[in-house]
Amino acid sequence: MNYRPPLSAVLAAWLCWLPNTGVAGVHNGTAADSSLYRLVRCLHQDVLTITKHYEQQVSALDLQLRATEALLENAENSRVLKKSHFLALLQKVRLLEKGQQLNENYQLSLTETRFRKGLELIKLLYEKILGLDHHFTSMQTYQQVMLLSNPNTFPEFQQTKRLLESRLRKKSALKLPGLLDTNPFLSAAFSLVASVVGDGAPAEKEKDLDQISCMLDFTVRMGNDLNLIYYETEFLRKSNCSLTADCMLLFADYVKPLGYQIPLDVCRKADDWETVYGALEAFSLKLETLKAKADEPSRREAYKYQTDLEFSVDRLLDFINKYAAFIAQGEKYYQKFQIIAGSYANEEVCGARLPPQFNDLKTEISRSIEKFNESYNIAELKGSKLKDLLYGAGN
Repeated sequence: MNYRPPLSAVLAAWLCWLPNTGVAGVHNGTAADSSLYRLVRCLHQDVLTITKHYEQQVSALDLQLRATEALLENAENSRVLKKSHFLALLQKVRLLEKGQQLNENYQLSLTETRFRKGLELIKLLYEKILGLDHHFTSMQTYQQVMLLSNPNTFPEFQQTKRLLESRLRKKSALKLPGLLDTNPFLSAAFSLVASVVGDGAPAEKEKDLDQISCMLDFTVRMGNDLNLIYYETEFLRKSNCSLTADCMLLFADYVKPLGYQIPLDVCRKADDWETVYGALEAFSLKLETLKAKADEPSRREAYKYQTDLEFSVDRLLDFINKYAAFIAQGEKYYQKFQIIAGSYANEEVCGARLPPQFNDLKTEISRSIEKFNESYNIAELKGSKLKDLLYGAGN
């Protein structure tokens, strides 16, 4: 029968999921995600418990095997083979078979434990992905970029522009067509031309031009860079939508061996996790029953079932690497946005005359970097650490 941890170990594992008091600790230099940290800690503890029990069984078996081998050594020195010698030989065969069975049960216990924790990890990652989706949806990047990259959105510019156009009409009937008037570069150029050739005293022209100089300078210098921030943010948002679809497909493939066919989003909305774990329990019992049988067809079927579980864990590892790569990419993008937003050459001169949305954009970028580095990061599951948990012996 497959080994299951004693009640004390189960309680200990359950207690390690209870919320920690106080503020979450710092892990690897950043504020640890408490849910992820507890998951890793519990998985490590469960694996250690199973491994310790297996080592105790192997140690007891090894003592019996040594005693049996001592009897067989006596048989080699004896001129007459006794019944006890034959019994010792049979005992050794039985002990070796028992050792093989213990190892198979141990590997099965590890597979089931890691599969269960992998299921919990999928739940956690899906919540993070939904958090990312909310992050991109709630961001005001589009509105901010559209406002900041077009001088026509600034009331002060519109007011001064209308004044300059009215002065220009006194000397010429020229008027910028409506289609071109919405173009920020042509609109800015037209305003400059109107300020130079329009009617009015030079002092008035200089005053009018000074009122819109910072807005024109900012939009002309930063327009393309701000649009780059918008388009690359949109790229990240669509990549996250693709990641969401991949996570749902992973869940469908992950629980397919269990016979569970409800999509991840429906399962989450209906809080149907108890059914999922019930299907896993039934699958485990069926697998253990097949393992206990000695006939070859049952053992082959049991091997196939166990392979299905291990393959699901392999798929999970691939997805975690993909998620981690997306988070690393997102953080680098926002670091680039931070450099772009801080590169306006005349910010010291024009900073006080720029719209507040510019500072809002920079604040939003800084907060996004923080979220990608902490809230959405999975530093606990990167590289060899993850492989050790999913494939190692836990020592």
